Amino acid sequence: MRLSTALRASLVAISMAAIAAPAAPFGIGLQPTTVEMTVQPGDRQRQVINLGNVHQEQTISLTLGLADWSLDESGQISLTPPGETNSSAADWVRFSPAFVTLEPGETEQVIVDMAAPIRIDREGDYRFALIASTLLPEERSGQSGVWKKYQIASLFYLTMGNAKSAPEVKAASVSQSADGASEIVLDFENSGNAHARLRGDVEITGDSGGPIIESISNLVVLHEGIRKYRVPLTETLPANPQVKVTLENTFAPQTATGAIMLEPFTSDLSFEETALPAGGIEDAETALD
Repeated sequence: MRLSTALRASLVAISMAAIAAPAAPFGIGLQPTTVEMTVQPGDRQRQVINLGNVHQEQTISLTLGLADWSLDESGQISLTPPGETNSSAADWVRFSPAFVTLEPGETEQVIVDMAAPIRIDREGDYRFALIASTLLPEERSGQSGVWKKYQIASLFYLTMGNAKSAPEVKAASVSQSADGASEIVLDFENSGNAHARLRGDVEITGDSGGPIIESISNLVVLHEGIRKYRVPLTETLPANPQVKVTLENTFAPQTATGAIMLEPFTSDLSFEETALPAGGIEDAETALD
């Protein structure tokens, strides 16, 4: 099932700000918010998505549909109409129901059926998103008749055939956000044909004081993608700082275990002259996990 033409068009350039997190402010919970599957040509897979209305009094109606999605350099999600990108798996997907009404405390299961084609143009990652949308009156003092669109998404990765994720840290620098906070900026590149999901530590040493250790818990770098990831600094940098980045790739389809340690990245820290915008230090896709 698909969105109508009008609704498909409305997905263009929707940013992460339009997508609610799992404990959605408008009262709808969705699980799972991220689905990773390994598939082969001709495979059929099924996934159950659970929608729940956590409101005590309000009934909410939701329209279900598909979209293509990607992450920009800063990790923000963008949605486009289904089938428009070369990484789209939307044509493989059918789901039911397409519309649900949830009473307070009620839950509903959405069945997502995926049928991979027998012949594909390339191996590696394909993606789609299942979107649940609703319009609700906006709570503004002294105003009526104002409605706002809310969306919540489940993001799917379907990894096909001979796939490999190959993430690397290419550079590290220190910068200041617009609010004056210092942060480490890590430049990532993934030359593989499958996404990487990274976790690990950033260790900073120097001529004075003990090491500063900051953690990365869930960083996605899409296939053939680049990312700038900002790690906020909670302590003052030592003189002549040096950074060591030690990461594990928890999604590495080229291994039997699906996890692999990256070669540690070590570098003296350079300082960027231009201040970066505030915020954006969290991985956008993580907010949907």
